Amino acid sequence: MNHRTKVAISIDDSILSILEKSDHPLSTREISLKIKKAWHTVNSHCMRLQIDGKLECFRTGNNTLWSVKYEK
Repeated sequence: MNHRTKVAISIDDSILSILEKSDHPLSTREISLKIKKAWHTVNSHCMRLQIDGKLECFRTGNNTLWSVKYEK
């Protein structure tokens, strides 16, 4: 049973929308600034989306960059 709130689903949708429109991966900070949510909130949602198979990430230095995971 899915107990996710409307707010959580809205944040997920915002993250996915921003990343789908971007022509390059975005850092957690860039996403948080665009959707006006705390870095920790965005990071938690991105990790959940990654677990769900919707996002992929890679690290460069201290930054985690996120992009939409498209099926091959």
